Amino acid sequence: MVNNLENKIFLFLGINKFTIVAINSTNEFVYKGETLTNNQNNQIELDFLDNFLNENIFKIEKKLNEFVKNIFLIIDHQNIFSIRLSIKNKFDNIIINSNSIDKLILEAKTCCNKTLEDLDILHMKIDRFYIDGTYFETLPEKKKCNNLSIEVSYICIPKRITKIIEDVLRKYQISLDKILSLDYLNSFLDDKNDNLYVMAQKILNGFNHNEVYITDKYSKKLGFFERFFNFFN
Repeated sequence: MVNNLENKIFLFLGINKFTIVAINSTNEFVYKGETLTNNQNNQIELDFLDNFLNENIFKIEKKLNEFVKNIFLIIDHQNIFSIRLSIKNKFDNIIINSNSIDKLILEAKTCCNKTLEDLDILHMKIDRFYIDGTYFETLPEKKKCNNLSIEVSYICIPKRITKIIEDVLRKYQISLDKILSLDYLNSFLDDKNDNLYVMAQKILNGFNHNEVYITDKYSKKLGFFERFFNFFN
């Protein structure tokens, strides 16, 4: 078997359903396994997850003729929640650039360090820009300003939940590459016919320009804010 980066493996964990899919570089499904959990306690059942992976990982590796080393997790969990805050800075009629946004984002995260201590950030996004008294959903290009503030949201999950999932995956020598919130993905889907996993691919590739890609835990090659600032280029 080989290690192939052309296929991505997505694992969906819900209260009542587990799904695992393999998608190739053209967004075609090359494998899909699914089961209902009949869960009664509103918690992800770890023994059930272990059995589900045991039934499907070998089948995926045989189908793809490659090892499964990394998984992207999509999770629907009652303990996922958002933290929102606003950060403001005063300038002297400067043109907004990546450095001015970078400073505000870093300040926002510093303000939340204690709150985020026992949490994993699934998504960090800028909800709105407030520039000299006017709100913008996206950052205008070459805009001069004296006052700039950003409204930031962190979508989080307790680290204890992440850890127990990672422990199960580690039994199969699989690393958790990135966790995505189901509700967050659903917010970008137009209707039920849209494909959840294709949207997950888009989000991973920077579909939401206002999302900040944090790289301090999961294996990414870009810098802390580099993906976010692509739209300045």
